[in-house]
Amino acid sequence: MDLGLYGIYLCLFLGLYFEVFLFISFFEKVPEKKTVRHPKRYPSVSMIVPCFNEEKTLAGTVESLLAMNYPKDKLEVLIVDDGSTDNTRNIGEALAKKHPHIQFFSKENGGKWTALNFGIPHSKGELIGCLDADSFVAKDALLEVVKKFEDSPKADAMVPVMKVLAPKNLLELMQSAEYTFGIFVKKTFDNLAAISVLPGPFSIYRKEVFSKIGLFKHAHNTEDMEMAFRMHANHLHIENAHTAVVYTKVPDTLRKLLKQRTRWSQGFLQNSGDYSHLYFNPKFGDFGVLVLPFGLALFLGALYSSGYLLYQILSTLVTKSYNIWTSGVVVWPTFSIEHLSWFYLNTSMLTFLIICVASMTLAAILIGRRVAGADFGIATLLSYFMLYGFIAPLWLARAAWGTLWSRETVWDSSHK
Repeated sequence: MDLGLYGIYLCLFLGLYFEVFLFISFFEKVPEKKTVRHPKRYPSVSMIVPCFNEEKTLAGTVESLLAMNYPKDKLEVLIVDDGSTDNTRNIGEALAKKHPHIQFFSKENGGKWTALNFGIPHSKGELIGCLDADSFVAKDALLEVVKKFEDSPKADAMVPVMKVLAPKNLLELMQSAEYTFGIFVKKTFDNLAAISVLPGPFSIYRKEVFSKIGLFKHAHNTEDMEMAFRMHANHLHIENAHTAVVYTKVPDTLRKLLKQRTRWSQGFLQNSGDYSHLYFNPKFGDFGVLVLPFGLALFLGALYSSGYLLYQILSTLVTKSYNIWTSGVVVWPTFSIEHLSWFYLNTSMLTFLIICVASMTLAAILIGRRVAGADFGIATLLSYFMLYGFIAPLWLARAAWGTLWSRETVWDSSHK
């Protein structure tokens, strides 16, 4: 057997092993259904909305916060304009004049993390949340987060369920399935006390978290991931409020998607380097012993598998082209439906592993769909299985290259 093929077997086995592990962990504590009860008390909440050139979505984002089923006297909204060059500032100022519990601040451009850090000292709430200015919350989202905090007094931060807002083209549909798979993974990591990122759309913190471990950092343009790493390093608890839903816009072109995912993936690699002491360290629970090592191994495995596949394709093309050039004979493959039989089906172990991994991925997406009450059809699933395996290696390779040469990723305000 080709030695490189052994690596493919290893990568597929690793992926299958990880998925089995996820399923076992998920079913150890099946998520509870949403209840109609109200919290015993309503803590004050400060929602920070950092924005840069978000004139198209800022008003809708803030209006979704104002429309939440939460006492208005317990909610304040802080819009922090990070030096926008469009009409964002005028929109923010108009919203603040119209609603007394909205505050608007403007500062020089310094990055999202600086906008969040600007807003935190101005916040008065017991809970402090952040919401990207291109995301929109469900009416009961904050209510569900507060109930989860009430049920989990040891929790220091909560992450919601994220869904793609009104996906239209194939790339957006692919991401819708991917986010739904992420719902399943996030709930599983919740069971393991090993959530690895506090996403910008509607992550909520107890205010004392920032006095204990400090404010946000630049963190390779992935401040939400670094904050999660830092919380684990300081033995603080992150949980998933799976009944709290937030809708977010996703990149609608390949260029934007690759920039976003390269930043995320490179951020994971670079933050892993900054927090390498967490790896395989039992002091940090399943996050250090399982989630981080598995994440890095899967990253490298996916990169190896795609590289090996590309090599095989190019090698075959070169060989075929050389044979045609030397012989001058073009042999076209023939296929006749009358010769089709079960005998010709590929029953190799490689095929079996691929089918198993794909089937378990599909099952995870469907479970995530049920947990979050997501609504999508066969087109969403097909777009994921047709596109994801070809596109993901592109951002993985770019992230690995950027990390290798210590290149800083670029923040694009048109996507998060």
